[in-house]
Amino acid sequence: MAILQALKQSYKTRWQNWLSRRIPRTKEVVLNQRRVFIFLSSHGGMMSLLLLSLFIAGINYANNLILGFCFLLGSLLVIAIHHTFANLSGLKITAVKGGEAFAGDLVGFTIRLSATNKRLYYALQLQWGEVSERIEVIEDSSEITLYLRTEHRGRFFPPRLKITTFYPLGLLRAWTWLDLDINAIVYPKAIASDELPAGAGDKQEAQYSQRRRAGIEDFEQLKNFTEGDPLAHVSWKHLARGQGMLVKTYSEPVAGSNTLDYQAFSGLDKEGRLSRLAWWVVKFTEQQQPFALKLPHTTVEMGAGNQHQQQCLRALALFEESV
Repeated sequence: MAILQALKQSYKTRWQNWLSRRIPRTKEVVLNQRRVFIFLSSHGGMMSLLLLSLFIAGINYANNLILGFCFLLGSLLVIAIHHTFANLSGLKITAVKGGEAFAGDLVGFTIRLSATNKRLYYALQLQWGEVSERIEVIEDSSEITLYLRTEHRGRFFPPRLKITTFYPLGLLRAWTWLDLDINAIVYPKAIASDELPAGAGDKQEAQYSQRRRAGIEDFEQLKNFTEGDPLAHVSWKHLARGQGMLVKTYSEPVAGSNTLDYQAFSGLDKEGRLSRLAWWVVKFTEQQQPFALKLPHTTVEMGAGNQHQQQCLRALALFEESV
């Protein structure tokens, strides 16, 4: 068993090395004879056996009708070879962009398929990892987004993209394996944390208001009444004016720094710290609170909003690249 596994691994390594030399990693590629493989499908294999049987029978019985039928089917198979190959030849594949997602979620990869000539391309089957997509026809240009499952934080490089066609008769299969130069950013999986990893902060924090939480000190805003809200907080004046049943909400400041510090955690490994920092980044953004992020080799300055959240999550995802 060990010998068999070693042989399989050796074959797989040799195959990948040969494929990397023949179809190297690239941002954009146009399919040609070097990049397209073609062979008989299962139906084509059965037809080949039928042709062989007809040829033997025609020779054995000296039957010109059988031989003629054999040659007719043989010519059809030869013509199908050219048309099946032509259904991939000249197709240009371009890596457009990779998405961003949390570890364990789906992340999108967008590619563009376009014709370099006036030919139409029919019945293309795309397979990327465990995801497949069928394209009925490509007339000029088409963008497709496939979603792959992520596992680990960091840059996610997808496996080779396989494009297959059986057009027009299904007797032959033409395919290619493309290593597209594209990657996605995978954020750490957000893990809830009761401990705020507050650092020392800096001078910029004085320009922003303190973090706030629900309380009873300062009026914050009015919101629509929902079941469970205290009636003592209902704004009766607005109700009397016919403006609906609104509830007053209050908040109070929370002391401490708004700087999320990697070193503030204790007793956690690297991934545990990054996952909990990601959770606080999302939480502060949902609360519309300004915050900064301090990592051992990089610092994201104080800010707020979705763009700031994305910047912080990218810094967490690419933690090793900042070292």
